[in-house]
Amino acid sequence: MLCGVALGGVGGIERQTAGAAPGETPARKIARLRARAARVQAAVDRMNARVEGLVEDYNQVREDLARTRVEQARTEKQVLAARRRLRAARRQLGRRLWTIYTGGAPSTLGQLLGADSVHDALVTTKYQEQVVGADRAAIDRVEQLRREVEALAAKLADQAERQERLQASLAAKRRQIESRLAAQHRYHQRLTRQVRRAVAAERRRQERLRRRALLRRLAAERAARARAAAAAGSFSAGSGTAGAPSGAAARAVAFARSQLGKPYIWGAAGPSSYDCSGLTMAAYRSAGVWLPRVSRAQWNAGPRVGLGSLAPGDLVFFAYNAGDPGSIHHVGIYIGGGAMVEAPYSGASVRIASIGRSDYIGAVRPTG
Repeated sequence: MLCGVALGGVGGIERQTAGAAPGETPARKIARLRARAARVQAAVDRMNARVEGLVEDYNQVREDLARTRVEQARTEKQVLAARRRLRAARRQLGRRLWTIYTGGAPSTLGQLLGADSVHDALVTTKYQEQVVGADRAAIDRVEQLRREVEALAAKLADQAERQERLQASLAAKRRQIESRLAAQHRYHQRLTRQVRRAVAAERRRQERLRRRALLRRLAAERAARARAAAAAGSFSAGSGTAGAPSGAAARAVAFARSQLGKPYIWGAAGPSSYDCSGLTMAAYRSAGVWLPRVSRAQWNAGPRVGLGSLAPGDLVFFAYNAGDPGSIHHVGIYIGGGAMVEAPYSGASVRIASIGRSDYIGAVRPTG
């Protein structure tokens, strides 16, 4: 519903301002188109962020479902093994009961009267206690195994129920994503060709401005860090500029760069297409480092890194709420110079983009 309201509102603005004002100068026309393009771009960014969040929700449910299936398969094996043990224990108990039924249980008194000596009587008593104890243990084991089978069967039923809930949730997430993408497509279809060109130009202009602003901010942070190091008498801090990556980080960056131009497909993790967290996971997997599938889990895949200390290979995150990691909806892999490789959104391809966005929440270093 929110998406529909946003689309309707912005779409209405586009229709109302579609034509040029009488006697409009070229400068005013450029300003008008740029303002309109900025509004459209802001609406598109909001839609993309919402879809990204839903995709990460979908990925998390899919991971939970896969984990539940593994657990269920393990429990099924445990149930089969417990049932085999129960059958064996019941057969053993059955044989003992048959022996008692057909031969009669040995009488303690009769065996004692037939003993030739006190020593034989003591041995007979001890043997009788062991037989009774073994019979009792066999009965107890059957009962214990029966309870174990029942408990495992209940666990298996719970897992099956949870799997059904997750499958329903997964289907619902898929419908939500498809609905949002369809609404986004309808919105794009309503835009005039002139507005689309203006939006593309505005996107490029905003990207250039973000990069310049971020580079200035990074330079200021490095300078501040260098001054603090000099004041503390430390000569090992250097300039604070991130050099070329090495080891796993270098291999992850190289992999990410090699995927440039491949399409964004939600829920994909390679090799021909990716979503945001699928790309970062695949990049580090190629370097021998395991990452969780979902961006919100990748947030905990290494120590936090300050903006001024970013190095190539760090994961950079974006969220609806900068104070809440639970609202993370996007992740990219930092390559230096204020830029990242990212799988951005549906309809786009893996690309290099600035990390200088208002929804930037922070970074982590998977290599420690």
